[in-house]
Amino acid sequence: MVTPGPLARHPRDLNLLLAALTTPSPDENNPWSVTLPTAQRPIGQLRVAVWADDASCPVDRNIADAVAALEGTLASAGASVHRTAGPVGFAESLRLFEQLLHATTTAATDDAAGAAELAAARDLHTDDASPRAAILRHRTQTHRAWLRANEERLRLQQTWHRFFADGQYDVLITPAAPTAAIPAGSRSLTVDGVERSFFDQTGWANLTSHVGLPSLVMPIAHGADGLPIGVQLVGPAYSDRTLLVMAEQLALLLGGTAEGVIAPWSG
Repeated sequence: MVTPGPLARHPRDLNLLLAALTTPSPDENNPWSVTLPTAQRPIGQLRVAVWADDASCPVDRNIADAVAALEGTLASAGASVHRTAGPVGFAESLRLFEQLLHATTTAATDDAAGAAELAAARDLHTDDASPRAAILRHRTQTHRAWLRANEERLRLQQTWHRFFADGQYDVLITPAAPTAAIPAGSRSLTVDGVERSFFDQTGWANLTSHVGLPSLVMPIAHGADGLPIGVQLVGPAYSDRTLLVMAEQLALLLGGTAEGVIAPWSG
């Protein structure tokens, strides 16, 4: 959850990076290997679910229009496209992600800083719902609280599994972010004129990592200011290579070149 995925100009490059990440390093002296399945289903035979928006992390009109256009393009190519509500509660999933994330980041905290955080957490008012308070509580939670959160994570994994299996979906498409890409260094976020928490910028991306699902972000259009608009492809567990094949086919369908529609890609 605290490791960014690789960036590349094309899905084939991400495929190479995935191979490197799933191969033992020379100093491991270990013969382990990972074999990930690759479905070769043509894009016209894909079963696509689309989670286009959510009240907990609303998207702006540019994103909504781009996702709708993508739905139309896929349907015209013969894919089965179904707009659906998310399989999990967005706010609940994000809260769990943040709880597990902040607990994980304490591994790099020294004892003095950890003690200071414990003291600060004890001084919090019970009705303090600020982001700072939430982070402090997560970073100083008990092992019992973490075990309960991990159990909740396992239940979410089962919910996601049923979503793909029962719905017979190959892929779920979501927005990559509430807006088109923002200029580097920005620390504010406005969605259709309404100021939102800057943390919304990673809300959609945070749906999958704590439950172990592969996701890939790809560009599909440009916003009015020329910055890219992206979507996130989410697949069932271990469908990493299948998502890469889908992304390459989708880029070609959208009229992309060998370098994709807009560089870079992320997986």
